[in-house]
Amino acid sequence: MNNFLILLLFVFLYISNVLTDNVIPESIKLAFTKSKDEIRVTWYTIDEGESPTVLYSTEMFEPIQDPSFVSVGDIISYDTIGFDGKINTAVMSSLSQSTLYFYCVGDKSSNVWSSTFNFTTNQFNAQFGEVIPFTTSFFGDMGWIEGDSLNSDVYTVNNLLSRLNEIQILHHVGDIAYADKETSNNLPGNQTIWNKFQNSISPLSSHIPYLTCPGNHDRFIDLSVYTKTWQMPVDHDGDSWYSYDYNGIHFVGFSSEHDYYPLSSQHTWIEKDLKQYRRSNPNGWIVMYSHRPFYCSVVWDWCSNTDVSESKKIYIWSLEDLLHRYNVDLFISGHAHSYERSLPVYKNKILGDVNSPKATVHIVVGTGGDVEGEDMIWQPSQPWTTGLRTSINGFGLLNVINSTTLNWQFVANINNTVIDEFNLTKGEFDF
Repeated sequence: MNNFLILLLFVFLYISNVLTDNVIPESIKLAFTKSKDEIRVTWYTIDEGESPTVLYSTEMFEPIQDPSFVSVGDIISYDTIGFDGKINTAVMSSLSQSTLYFYCVGDKSSNVWSSTFNFTTNQFNAQFGEVIPFTTSFFGDMGWIEGDSLNSDVYTVNNLLSRLNEIQILHHVGDIAYADKETSNNLPGNQTIWNKFQNSISPLSSHIPYLTCPGNHDRFIDLSVYTKTWQMPVDHDGDSWYSYDYNGIHFVGFSSEHDYYPLSSQHTWIEKDLKQYRRSNPNGWIVMYSHRPFYCSVVWDWCSNTDVSESKKIYIWSLEDLLHRYNVDLFISGHAHSYERSLPVYKNKILGDVNSPKATVHIVVGTGGDVEGEDMIWQPSQPWTTGLRTSINGFGLLNVINSTTLNWQFVANINNTVIDEFNLTKGEFDF
């Protein structure tokens, strides 16, 4: 009888451990919400827990202790064939500005927790429109690849990690993971690659808000996997366009993979957002980003100037006027696996220069590293180009200096050094 009881105990412990393992947090990501004193945290678990929870405090703590704050979150299920597991998300609220917070996530009922991470809030109680210096990074077209080749995300992630204390926000401008490149049984995407990519960036995204917009490789069937995985500060569930203010800069991210023509929901939202911000801050900085560029010059269908695709014509016709009408200072994109930037340009005409811009400056930074490799063949130089064009993988750093000057740097992954840099002066456009 004693042996039987011992066997039952071992079976019970084994089952408990299996169940416990299935709610271990993975892929931890921070993002903003619509409220300036909140930070959202999202994580993945294989199975559904009973009470997804974030614990947080201004003091270092262990989950066995009672932290200063506790927030119970929500559980989201995938509805796309081939994608299993649960997305857990919770909001850390009533945060103080310019404060270091420690947090961990897990399932309170199972007492299973992640490691303890930290993040620092910005100066969100500053006067509206006051520009406070900070640095954010931009990169696109970054996917998970086995190994450490220069085409993988390893170099981008590691080089950004080396600058972790310098950067306050990360922006991934579409084509995330490339989980549509290796599918089986006619499934729309490969969840193994999707999850491995999220785990690979977790050392970054668990400490710094990681903001995204969707690319063509994130669509799968209907962008449902994207919008459920990446909980952005959208107005409505299922949207993939949003804006937020940070230290005096107005950021606008939108989806080049949704309808964007006039009278569509997204176009209406973009124009309303830009109009409202310009009314409240006529001279403030606006930085806009999406996956597909307006101006690019690699030899590739989307960038061709002699055989522009019909969809790109509609893209430009629908949106470029909005950038000019509402004085969007900088537009950052990916899609082309290359790096280049423009002079201030509107309808293919140069208007001013970076010291006195009369139109938006466009930057393509689809150089995060992915399975498709770089675009290496270039068209003849276009009138709007600055001259520097490269297929070297890397990432951009946007350094906000003050209310009149932004600094941009492009960092090459191969040696983690700046190979392009310019200052942009605040300009006023004529429409």
